[in-house]
Amino acid sequence: MKRLTLWQLSALLISCSGLGLHAQELTVLGGLSTSGTFQKSSDAWEVDYRQDLYKYFDASTAYINEGHFPGHRRDGSAWEGWTNVPFFNDHVALSVGAGVYYYYDTESLPAGGSADIHGTAPIFSFTATGYLNDRWYYRFMINRINPSADIRDTTVEMGVGYWFGPHGHPVGDTPNASAPDKAFVTEPQLTVFGGQSIVNTFFSDKAWAGAAEYRQGLMPHLDLTSTYIYEGDPKTVRRSGVAVQLWPVNTFFDDNTSVGIGVGPYFFIDRKHPDPATRYSPAAIAPLVSFTIARHLTDHWVARLVWDRVTSSYNRDADIVLFGLGYSWR
Repeated sequence: MKRLTLWQLSALLISCSGLGLHAQELTVLGGLSTSGTFQKSSDAWEVDYRQDLYKYFDASTAYINEGHFPGHRRDGSAWEGWTNVPFFNDHVALSVGAGVYYYYDTESLPAGGSADIHGTAPIFSFTATGYLNDRWYYRFMINRINPSADIRDTTVEMGVGYWFGPHGHPVGDTPNASAPDKAFVTEPQLTVFGGQSIVNTFFSDKAWAGAAEYRQGLMPHLDLTSTYIYEGDPKTVRRSGVAVQLWPVNTFFDDNTSVGIGVGPYFFIDRKHPDPATRYSPAAIAPLVSFTIARHLTDHWVARLVWDRVTSSYNRDADIVLFGLGYSWR
């Protein structure tokens, strides 16, 4: 399989943001991950967002945490296409998916310390879904991840999910009349955040973090943000900088709740890693991929959760989890 970069996968995600969005599913799953190489098992969990494209075809993006194997701590994001077959008057659906998995593997080094290994792998999935009503469902999922130069494993998970479409999922004789897209564009928002940064090492170094974000809708289902990020001082890095991201987004519940995935460059300075010759900390750039969910508390005040993943080139990947309160000019 051709090796893809995170930038190529991100461009694919943004190119899909203009599609008509009618029905959406968000699922949280947990279970086990088994490695054929080490014959070991570990806990695994996943958050999956699936979008209907046509009657029998979906697309999804997911975060998968494969757990801990000897010398490996791997997680990543999956982009998949799905074909579905409904049974029992739409109460049960079987689905088969295939796509690309971009992974982050924190590996231990023989001399001590750790390395952050990035790569892409084919992913093949199967789900069986039972709809309890027109909103809630349960799902059984199997993922097979096959990188060419890393451990190969299988995750087996169970979870629950919620259908966010403008109308409920068609169950039995209940129709699902698709509502027209109201062409909602995100209003200007200014948000201040606090939270925690976690460096992806075997010691998971942590620190308090903060950020300030300006968000502006460019068109229906696409936002632009400019964010100042301070990752704190988790001992192994001391980064801060500015990120510019594009966000495919979708809204639910009369446009008062939104979810989105952001991608873009993060321009930072790491004061823990100055240039050895000059002792000066030069600016650098890294891909930043983020997930957000937000809720309007009033017409002007917005609560927002953001999860950032910094992809470094010097074994200092990090997760930044932030919660903030923002003001919108609605």
